[in-house]
Amino acid sequence: MKKLLSVILMLTISMGVVALPTFQDPKPETVAALLTNKDVLDMVKAGLTADIIVAKVKSSARSFDTSPAALAELKAASVPDAVILAMVNGPAKPGEAPPADGIITVPDGMEIEIQLKNNASGEELKVGDIVDFFVVKPVQVNGLTIFEKEAAGRARITTAKRAGHWGHAGKLEWAMQDVLAADGNRIPARFTKREVGDSKGGTVAVAAVATTVLLGPVGLLWGLKKGKPAIIPAGNRYSVFVAGDTKIKGKPAEISAAP
Repeated sequence: MKKLLSVILMLTISMGVVALPTFQDPKPETVAALLTNKDVLDMVKAGLTADIIVAKVKSSARSFDTSPAALAELKAASVPDAVILAMVNGPAKPGEAPPADGIITVPDGMEIEIQLKNNASGEELKVGDIVDFFVVKPVQVNGLTIFEKEAAGRARITTAKRAGHWGHAGKLEWAMQDVLAADGNRIPARFTKREVGDSKGGTVAVAAVATTVLLGPVGLLWGLKKGKPAIIPAGNRYSVFVAGDTKIKGKPAEISAAP
């Protein structure tokens, strides 16, 4: 009996050996890569809008090089000023309040998108006249609006020539003057726009000379043909830029967003 029990025990041991599970060290958690200047450049090259890139900058851990040389490289690579500003400022920390006095330091070159309010024509405007614009969308920094939607912008006509005879095209040029900030101050801005009408001057002059030779004075009527006027249609949009560092007292975004 004892021998039988011994045999059974030995068989049980030999047949019942179970491999113990092996335990591996848990994989380290993946650490999100920090957003860098190169990532921003890649997003710009991919054609993403400034709004999307700014949102990504504000929602990501980041390690930007914002030295003067690096900022110059970003500008040369056509990175929008709104994106560069977001890189410099960085996202607001959780619970961080806007400046107590509400005053935001706005750097030179901050971008503002504006829209032409009415048609601008070289046939009607003269040098010194004011052309009206309005801000397309609010510009906000640290939870404060510094340029409100539909805020007024002004440009001054610097060149205005009507279309003339002999096919001379009209010319119209304006230089940005200022944009109304949320605190009621007019902030200097820069950008120049020039529009030249369609010119057929060379063709018309040659036709006039040739016809005069063949038909006499009747040919001079060719010279009365006018070139096309320079017209900039209402609704055209432009990016203009704050001229010089300045301080603006902002308004809470929820207040300024009200119609």
